[in-house]
Amino acid sequence: MSVFCPLVIAGPATTWQFHQTEVIGRQRDEIARMHVELEDMHAELRLLHEDLRIRARRDALTGGLNRGALFSALEEIAPSYEGPAALLIADADHFKKINDGFGHLVGDEALRSIAAAISNAVDDNDLWGRIGGEEFLVFLHATTRTRAAAIADGIRRAVVEADLVVDGRKVPLSVSIGVASVNGVFDPVDLFRQADDYLYRAKSGGRDCIVFDGLEVGRQPA
Repeated sequence: MSVFCPLVIAGPATTWQFHQTEVIGRQRDEIARMHVELEDMHAELRLLHEDLRIRARRDALTGGLNRGALFSALEEIAPSYEGPAALLIADADHFKKINDGFGHLVGDEALRSIAAAISNAVDDNDLWGRIGGEEFLVFLHATTRTRAAAIADGIRRAVVEADLVVDGRKVPLSVSIGVASVNGVFDPVDLFRQADDYLYRAKSGGRDCIVFDGLEVGRQPA
């Protein structure tokens, strides 16, 4: 009896201990699984936040930077900028006629065509985007006047040659471009005003042309 009793008592205790160990093991596994799920959720949230941050800086129609992002970037680099640069403002010619004659969806395609011409012409270090309506801004980092003029004319030519056809009719598309150059530290507002003034001259001078630091280049008949 002295041997049997401890076994009788120990049996249920041992079974209970095994059960508790098993329960604890399942709980640990569940906690580990929950940690993995939380880490996955945190990673997904980080991706969503990054996507939202990017979307907040991008123009939804063209994929370029939006006005706020462009001017914010210029204000950041302007006070300590070194070397040559150029600011381009491109504006679609007779854009209202495109919207009125072909519809706003075709107008959107026209804007995407202009954006593609700009995107293909610039480098990764350059800044570009749509600043409103049918107007685009390009900032060329560390660029010579020769390169800036070549890029501006490349954009102008690519827009004219864009293959935008609706119901068998080619949509007439062109841009006027104002270019202001700078060397070293600059004021973004002043530089923008200069380029905008040159753009106005390009518009009033016949369109489908470039005015670079006050001089007209690459002019084509309207």
